[in-house]
Amino acid sequence: MAKSNAHHTLIFDPITFKGGSKLATAEILRLCKTNSNHFVIATVQPTFWKNSRLAQSHSVEIVTLALSKGLAKQHYGILYWLNQFYTSLLLLCLLVKYRDISRAIGASGPGMDMALYLVNIFKHFELIQFVHGPVGNSRSIGYCLTRADKVFHLPSSKPSMAIALNTYLKHKTGIEDCQALIESFLTSSSYHEFVNGLTEDNWPTRSQTHFPVCYWAASLLKWKGLDTFVDALKDAAKLKSLAANICFIRPVDTSIPVSAAPISMQHVNWYQDPPDLDSIRSQSNIFVSTSQNEPFGLSILEALAAGMCVIIPQDGSYWDERLIHNKNCIKYLPNNPHSLCDALLYAAKDTDNFHQCIKNGLKVAQEYKAEKCYLDIIKTINGNPDGSVSRTSNPVRQ
Repeated sequence: MAKSNAHHTLIFDPITFKGGSKLATAEILRLCKTNSNHFVIATVQPTFWKNSRLAQSHSVEIVTLALSKGLAKQHYGILYWLNQFYTSLLLLCLLVKYRDISRAIGASGPGMDMALYLVNIFKHFELIQFVHGPVGNSRSIGYCLTRADKVFHLPSSKPSMAIALNTYLKHKTGIEDCQALIESFLTSSSYHEFVNGLTEDNWPTRSQTHFPVCYWAASLLKWKGLDTFVDALKDAAKLKSLAANICFIRPVDTSIPVSAAPISMQHVNWYQDPPDLDSIRSQSNIFVSTSQNEPFGLSILEALAAGMCVIIPQDGSYWDERLIHNKNCIKYLPNNPHSLCDALLYAAKDTDNFHQCIKNGLKVAQEYKAEKCYLDIIKTINGNPDGSVSRTSNPVRQ
């Protein structure tokens, strides 16, 4: 039951499968005050939210969005906009029913959350945008980034946001060089960088260290790189068979290419969206990331916190910049199965380096406590001490 004196916040979740951004959003909301927040979650994946720890601890109402499966696959053009207008109508009807909603959170990035911005034209509310990865380059996305009251973004998202802002502001102002105006947005009080963290009560179980078992966990989207890992395991088997646990999420209603799974391989166990992910991870000890330029990599952080030997691509992404080869991780050439094969065999054979990477990786993980990482977001959602909703202003807002 919603409390009358609570902040009523709409959470918009149009993503059809479970991923790192959805998991991070649920954890952020769970850290917010229970007695002063009521969340209305408009989603196409109600089961995830019903089973979440957030639903068990907070005042939550879950509303299933009946989106068009065909239109939801469209990412540009007339059909994309038709989907956005249709979704906007659904959200407007929802806002008529839930009249106390004064704030909305776009949890998936401005391209996916476009309907919130269309609705905001007719019914104004505070709009908070989460950006968990790179954004597309379009005038409409740049427009959204100028309209949001607050934008919380990963550091890796900043270059793509600057490009989208430039595309929109050049069109809006007619000024060819908009760099100063772009910087005024990105450095304003409306924009905040954050990195993902782990809560103390949801810290991963320590992994076993007595027998090498590889572990891979991600969606089957091609850019997550499962094919690279499978090819590396096949290469390794010519010299030494490696055991592996592969946990995967199968995307639905998407036009984005996906990898095939499961595949029959000796000593490899396959799990589709397992409820006991923590247990499977604890039975493994060599974590393998094959994602291409991962914006953050929550699963990598979880692996470090679980005491696993982490293997990552040397691709300039967040964890490549943060971790050091042979100190707290092992690195390989990106998208290169042969290089990954060498890294896997090295991790399985060199026990001294294996344990050193684990020991130092655990120290790194301790720096990523969710209560600290998400503090700015939590403060914003909880509102001001007097119970009012914080307001901000941006240049070029009209």
